[in-house]
Amino acid sequence: MKPFLLKIFSAIFMSILVSCGGDDDYTPSETADTENPTPPKNLRTTNKTENSLQLNWDAATDNVGVVKYAVFQDGTLINNEITSTSLPITSLTPETEYSFSVIAFDAEGNESKNSEILKTCTLAETLTYKTHLSEMGVFSGPLSDLNPAGDVQLYEINSTLFTDYAKKQRLVRLPNCETMRYKGNDLLPDFPNNTLIAKTFYYNKDEQDPSSGKLIIETRILLKINGNWQVGNYIWNEAQTEAVYTENGSVKPISYTNEDGDTLDINYEIPSKQDCFTCHNNDNTTLPIGMKLRSMNFTPSYTSENQLVYLESIGMLEGTASENISTLPDWTDEALYSIYERGRAYMDINCAHCHQPGGSVTNFNLDFRFDTPFEDTDIYASRGEIEARVQSTAPVYRMPQLGRTIVHEEAVTMLLEYLEAIEN
Repeated sequence: MKPFLLKIFSAIFMSILVSCGGDDDYTPSETADTENPTPPKNLRTTNKTENSLQLNWDAATDNVGVVKYAVFQDGTLINNEITSTSLPITSLTPETEYSFSVIAFDAEGNESKNSEILKTCTLAETLTYKTHLSEMGVFSGPLSDLNPAGDVQLYEINSTLFTDYAKKQRLVRLPNCETMRYKGNDLLPDFPNNTLIAKTFYYNKDEQDPSSGKLIIETRILLKINGNWQVGNYIWNEAQTEAVYTENGSVKPISYTNEDGDTLDINYEIPSKQDCFTCHNNDNTTLPIGMKLRSMNFTPSYTSENQLVYLESIGMLEGTASENISTLPDWTDEALYSIYERGRAYMDINCAHCHQPGGSVTNFNLDFRFDTPFEDTDIYASRGEIEARVQSTAPVYRMPQLGRTIVHEEAVTMLLEYLEAIEN
């Protein structure tokens, strides 16, 4: 029996030895990493210039670790070996929109989904006053046609400044990708840097036949540069083919036929740069006058919808709603507005830029802004002097002193009615 058991135990022992010998060659299987990183988030730009920017993003996450990123510009790969979370991008075109996205990779080559696309624009080149109006990019085609360039927008205001019966074309150009922004009131919006506002003054040679041609006199241009507004003026030549920058004032004799068929001779006064500052200055800060939201809150001639709504629809204005903005009355509309509204509206657009706190006229306590309560305007106490000055053409006495040399007959009739109404 013992020899039999010995054989059994020997067989079991050898089996164990063989089994252990096989274990020496065993290698456990390894699981491959197939988990993708998360997409990079919060794409943003810094150090933006006319030709470059730095793209930044938040780091992606991965179960093992992200080792690099790839950046796409307008859908085209521009770099796939980025080991940080930023990339300087150069050789861009000024005032141009670009789109960027980023993908993350781990050590196994697993890639994330695309990040959200960031759209951004390079800065516009800083505007300057060129020698000739044709260099300013305001018009396309022959200058005398006054056709706005493709990126220039016509705008209108519903109660206008009187300038010896001259007609005016009002234009604004914003940098690409920029917009005017609502500031919480119905006055001026916030304009981006490199905004251009142009106003061209002209007469029709014959108001009874506008096709007879124009007598174009000047194009005044406001530029917003580094947060500050600058003023400049271009005087048109006799051939109406070009206008030249000047800072000097002058007088230009004008003769034209008005709507009644009468010939009017006017010594039109072109303002100097200092004259422009006089009207556009408030507390030593230069500002536009006409482009207040309440002055544009109406349906103009170039579109069938409210002007503010239209400007928002084309991306030039944001953050406002026309129903929340008041409207400066059209002083010529006696059917829609009372004499009190019309009188105050005329004084607002023609006089208030100088006659208000911070304005250029400091020796009067007048405040002609439309929204100033009547009892704070001092109009009643000054009504006699107002009546005399609006009918005067004496340069040192007339009101306004700048911008007119003749009496605005229609406005004087309305203003005398207004002054009589407040007296009664």
